Amino acid sequence: MKKIKQMRLWKKILLTILAAIIVFLLINIKLVSYGIQQGLGQLEMVRSAVPISDLLKDETYPDSLKQKLLIINEIKKFAMDSLGLKNSPNYNAVYDLKGRQTAYVVQAAEKYRVKKYVWNFPIVGKLPYKGYFDEEDAKKEAENMKEKGYDVRIVNPSGWSTMGWFKDPILSNMLKRDEANLAELIIHELTHSTVFVKNNSELNENIADYVGENGAKKYLKSKYGENSKELIKYENALDDNITLANYFLLSAQKLDSLYCTQHFNELSDSLKSIKKQQFISQIIDGIDNLDFKAFDKNKIKKNKLKNVNNTFFTGYMTYYNKKDSLENQRIKNFDNDFLKQLESLKKQYGK
Repeated sequence: MKKIKQMRLWKKILLTILAAIIVFLLINIKLVSYGIQQGLGQLEMVRSAVPISDLLKDETYPDSLKQKLLIINEIKKFAMDSLGLKNSPNYNAVYDLKGRQTAYVVQAAEKYRVKKYVWNFPIVGKLPYKGYFDEEDAKKEAENMKEKGYDVRIVNPSGWSTMGWFKDPILSNMLKRDEANLAELIIHELTHSTVFVKNNSELNENIADYVGENGAKKYLKSKYGENSKELIKYENALDDNITLANYFLLSAQKLDSLYCTQHFNELSDSLKSIKKQQFISQIIDGIDNLDFKAFDKNKIKKNKLKNVNNTFFTGYMTYYNKKDSLENQRIKNFDNDFLKQLESLKKQYGK
């Protein structure tokens, strides 16, 4: 009799759980469908990726690309042995994009505030972007967000990380990078597999960027020496990138201040749009007044500043606005020792 009661109890529990799952699926059908599509896209990458060992034996595979693969192995070893990043199965195979983009990432922001829109996902939490492997799916999402009144951009990331959920392959477009930028990218993505802060995409990306850049510097210094041309060239580019990022972060604050003024809010929608574009044009023109060590101002305007709206500035906020605090933290709390700071970050946010 007791066993029968227990069986009935377990049956009720299981039915309740099943009912809860069905209700969740019905309520979140679009999100579930999106998750399945993303999972299938990532599985296709993993399934079709060719192991590095096979490509190194392939006589038809270009020697220049084989050299990049050997460098990636070297960077991975350095990241794990010298930086203490997680021993990861990532980047042991190559997925050929065949000229396609890595992915299509939709970003959105309020039309008259420099404030990002966030999507809420199960497990990973809130993210300020929604990625797609299919361009048409990304365009549909972008159009949907525009109809809701948001500024929208679709960007193509140079790398792709599943935060450790899958075995991430090397994407063929990564091999176009030089060694310094390849080191930064690989270490950045491996950082995502090592540390993760739920519901804080800004901190996640700032940490990954920060570790990627400082890790790349340590890698170049270890391989080529402290005064090497490889390290100096990379550090000059980083300095220019910081100059540009700080300019855009300050510009974002000024733009948001404009949106908050009484005068702006009293304008008609058409006049608001004109005023907004005029201010953004002034920001773009202001790049001419910046001092760079290596960057070409005309190339920045041509390649970086396309379809600039509020999402452009919220993107910089996602990737850069906490990096100064990480730098200050290293100097103040860790005696300027990056490796000690990294150990602390791993203990605090380790996966």
